[in-house]
Amino acid sequence: MRFNVLASGSSGNATLISTGKTSVLVDCGLSARELVKRVEMVGSRIQDISAIIITHEHSDHVRALKTLAKKLNIYVYISPVAFDYLKLTSEPSIKLAEKLIPNQPFEIGDLQFWSVPVPHDSVDPLVFTIESKGSKMAIVTDLGYIPKQVAKYLIGCDALVLEANHEVEMLRISSYPWATKQRILGQNGHLSNNEMARFLREDFDQKAQYLILAHLSEQNNHPELAKLAAMTALNDKTPLFASLAENRVLTAFPDRPLGWIDL
Repeated sequence: MRFNVLASGSSGNATLISTGKTSVLVDCGLSARELVKRVEMVGSRIQDISAIIITHEHSDHVRALKTLAKKLNIYVYISPVAFDYLKLTSEPSIKLAEKLIPNQPFEIGDLQFWSVPVPHDSVDPLVFTIESKGSKMAIVTDLGYIPKQVAKYLIGCDALVLEANHEVEMLRISSYPWATKQRILGQNGHLSNNEMARFLREDFDQKAQYLILAHLSEQNNHPELAKLAAMTALNDKTPLFASLAENRVLTAFPDRPLGWIDL
């Protein structure tokens, strides 16, 4: 199994996962034209995608959904609540896959998924773990904090795509409206560098070969700040592990693909 974060941030999110036999797209928050471009940039073909999986209904995760689902004629895996919210029932050419039941597995080709409900300000937000042939990864973004019941699903991951949305003080002094700041900082908002680091210190099992810091705010965070917070937390937990992991703590980009990571 390998994956490539095609885009990550408030301007759009998409991750391509492939086994050679099966390719799926987790979120499609860019324009359809840009998403096709990025899939081709990493040496893949949009027509080889087997299914689209949606974490939640916010526009930076579903922007290209209708266009791609119609064009590719493939199943969409999405919470039925989010499906109804987006009024996709009025789009008969969009095929809803079997209902996603939280904390239950489903399969697409030789990929096994597990959907996990998380705290976020959307109608039915989910994160996913993905497994194939003994490898496991998780995409954990768009949640205000990581509850213990979510952390347990992340045990045994070989790679984590983990939100590090904002540096708290940068957000507090930003030009964002007060209500927006409160939403982002709340338990149904986005992970701060502090909460990401807390998870690494307290709940991370240190198995992951790769840690991808994702969904960074372009206004209220910086890749070096996010990486420093992660590395400090890892060093606090196990200094030797931190030294081994430094070259494998990466940040995803809003404007270009990260590059393939093989597990």
